[in-house]
Amino acid sequence: MPELADTGRRIKELRVSAGMTQHDLAGAEMSSSYISLVERGKRIPSGRALRILAERLGVGVDEISRGAEPVETTSRVRRLDLVGRLVAARRQWEGGDAEGALSEFRALAEIDPAGRQDDVFTEAQLAIAEILGTLGRADEGADVLLRMLDALAPAPYAEARLRALIALADLLESAGRVQDGLRYALAGFLECADRSPGSGFHALLVLEVLTRCAYWSGCPDWAPGTDHGRPSADGVLPGPRATIDLHRALDLRDRGEVARAAELLGACARRVTPAAGFPLWEKISGHYALLLLERGETAAARSIVERGLVVASVAQEPDFPLWLSTAEAVCAQAAGDTDRLFALGEEVAALPDTGRSHEKAAALGEIAAACERTGDRERAAGHFRYSAELFRRAQAYRHAERARERLADLLEKRG
Repeated sequence: MPELADTGRRIKELRVSAGMTQHDLAGAEMSSSYISLVERGKRIPSGRALRILAERLGVGVDEISRGAEPVETTSRVRRLDLVGRLVAARRQWEGGDAEGALSEFRALAEIDPAGRQDDVFTEAQLAIAEILGTLGRADEGADVLLRMLDALAPAPYAEARLRALIALADLLESAGRVQDGLRYALAGFLECADRSPGSGFHALLVLEVLTRCAYWSGCPDWAPGTDHGRPSADGVLPGPRATIDLHRALDLRDRGEVARAAELLGACARRVTPAAGFPLWEKISGHYALLLLERGETAAARSIVERGLVVASVAQEPDFPLWLSTAEAVCAQAAGDTDRLFALGEEVAALPDTGRSHEKAAALGEIAAACERTGDRERAAGHFRYSAELFRRAQAYRHAERARERLADLLEKRG
């Protein structure tokens, strides 16, 4: 018969190999403190307890009782198989087969809980929601994440819950439901505030989605306005930080602090390259060019736009460069090329209204203002009206109100 300490060590070895916490192994019949005592050789598990533990670990009772020899367990084999399937599904998705990957991720998420690894289940659920979002099925993706949140208790699953809240806020903002996104971003921020300092990267991600949702919801003050609590830059990709700085700069511009906005966004533009992701780089470059145009620095703005459009052409990016094109339209107005301004305005207006419709609405507002400066008030009024409607649909009500005010001022001048 093996020593008690050997049994405890064997249980711990099997649990760690299976990727389970003491809370996972304890289940409803035991406590995590009891599992801790067993693993340290301080408690003798009864025959019934051994059977329960063996079932949860996916092994036979004799495999626990025979000692701690280093064998390849069925639990380890099962885990390697699940992780391999997870990696293969992600490669399938990255290769362009979204539907096939979706089917495989769903199969992973539906494995019987007794034989499932929680981290694999979490990754599968998050991937399902993200794929559904890219396929234009945001409501289905949100349902997946909401069910995931309902199933995760805050204490033992704090990180998984936080990731689900971040993904849900991001999904809803991407689908043009900015206030719904803000609600979950705030929930994630509050849960993150209760965690240990070791959650630095996720703290940055939740701050990024909170800043973004708060800006478009018209509540920028709801996001922290300083770097207090943000982790150091070491090892952190520039994307989240750049997005935070971008939306803080946009808020400064809305408040009339154009010089401060240009300074912040200029530093951000110098720091972020296309390698950080073309959509983000394009957005930062376009907004920075618009700020320079507002300050009368037309040549510098035009240089940014021309370089950006060349990069987009060489890189053969599939998405329409919304903000570089908007800045190009305003550059055309500054140069007196009204035909190019009007053509780009029609091109932006013809873009699909799905996805981040609040981004399209903001771009149309820039083009409307440029049309107004040329004296074409009829065209400007049409763009302002469409912009206000898109903002309203996206729950960006304060931005919609500003667009309606500009439309009312324009109509009053025209009258």
